[in-house]
Amino acid sequence: MRNTRKLLAAITVTSALILGSTSAQQYSSPETREALKAAMLDEAFSMAKYKLFAEHASRTGNKQLAEVMAAASNMEYGHFLRWAQLYRLVGTDAQNLRAAVADEINDDVKLYERLASEADARGEKALAEHFQEIKAQEEKQQEEFKRAVEKVLITD
Repeated sequence: MRNTRKLLAAITVTSALILGSTSAQQYSSPETREALKAAMLDEAFSMAKYKLFAEHASRTGNKQLAEVMAAASNMEYGHFLRWAQLYRLVGTDAQNLRAAVADEINDDVKLYERLASEADARGEKALAEHFQEIKAQEEKQQEEFKRAVEKVLITD
């Protein structure tokens, strides 16, 4: 438990330093940006996976394993923050909302549409329905983002 707390404290300090840094180098080559995006995707997946493992260990009464997995999840989040800073993932509120809308349109909605179609073609009807359900949620989120963009742009 003591080591877990030390690790969490180190992650918090490191994250603050990374996010607070204004002198991060701007990486603009398409290849470098793709590498940073791939690193962020990997770290985000690992973070979520370890969080699920920690929750499972906690539910099954394995407190020590839950703490180890939670610490690992937090470490992955720290890695994600580093890559996000170098990628310049976060901008102004208006920029962030525009990016969120674009992601919902270009990535999420189209992705789930494609995945549903492919699952349906393989005869995996239940999975196709899951993908369609998430697609509908993503479309709803897209509309909420669009409304938020309008409000932010009016006040900016």
